[in-house]
Amino acid sequence: MNPEDVRRMVAGWRVVAARERAERRKAGPDSAAAVQGAFALMDLFGELHGWPPPENAARRRDDELARERWVRVRRFYQAHGKEAKPENP
Repeated sequence: MNPEDVRRMVAGWRVVAARERAERRKAGPDSAAAVQGAFALMDLFGELHGWPPPENAARRRDDELARERWVRVRRFYQAHGKEAKPENP
C-alpha cells in the first residue's frame, strides 16, 4: 500500500466519523443508553470496591452542599411562584 492510499483511507475514516457525530447530535441523547451505562458503572464499581461506596468526609460535604443548594433553589421558586418559571419551556 502506498502512502497516498493510506491518506485516502484515513481521510475516509475522518469523514465517516464526522458524519456519525452529526447523526448522533441530530438524534439527541439516548436516555435508555445513559441509564444502562450508569448501571454498568455501578456494577463495575461494586465489583471493584463494594456497593454502596463507603461514607467519607468528601462525600458528606458534597451531599450537604447539594442539599443547601437545593433548598436555595426551592425557596426561590416558592417565593416567586410562576414568575420565576420560563414562559415558553
